[in-house]
Amino acid sequence: MAETVVWQPLDIDNALQDLGLDRERLLDVVNYAALERSLCTENDAIGFANHLVYDKAGRRLRELYLPRKWVKDDSNNQSAIKNPERRIRVVPCNFNEFAGNRLVTPTNKSPKGEVSRKKSICNATAWLPGIPDVDPETDKDGYLTWLLGIYIDETNPTGAELSLPVAFDGNYFTSFGRRILLISGGEDGARKGVREGDDAVEVVDIAVRRK
Repeated sequence: MAETVVWQPLDIDNALQDLGLDRERLLDVVNYAALERSLCTENDAIGFANHLVYDKAGRRLRELYLPRKWVKDDSNNQSAIKNPERRIRVVPCNFNEFAGNRLVTPTNKSPKGEVSRKKSICNATAWLPGIPDVDPETDKDGYLTWLLGIYIDETNPTGAELSLPVAFDGNYFTSFGRRILLISGGEDGARKGVREGDDAVEVVDIAVRRK
């Protein structure tokens, strides 16, 4: 399934505006999470740095968007926000090094579960044709779930994007219907993605419903 990658500045701004979001605030979220992560050292618990990125990104999303017609969303124990008017949910997620890379499809850094599988299929049925054996609903609450995918590392460029997952292999997102690039980290298409499993305490999980 072909994915749409939005990477030109004007197109990015227009796409985000359609979702009730904006690049300035989303970049603020990423920068805030990066600043908090920079305080971590090798003496912190394994996976803590990645969980901190998830937690602080979720916090900052709420601080910036709750005053702008978004509401706090704790469903499935996620640190998310949702817009009741647009029926959109945004969940932060640690992506691998290809976050923000228009040449390579990224994925989550650590394995996710059944909730993520269901959300991906629900997203696909909402607006993309050709998905077999699916229930034609977005989700039981009628929301599309977007991921604020973030890659922050002490040695590599930061990358970030807002993406709509539509396929999941049981552990990792494998396809996105639309990707809106926020920070283009590395665009070296020759690099291989790294699926790191050190997110010991991160609980980002989003639902995929099949018949």
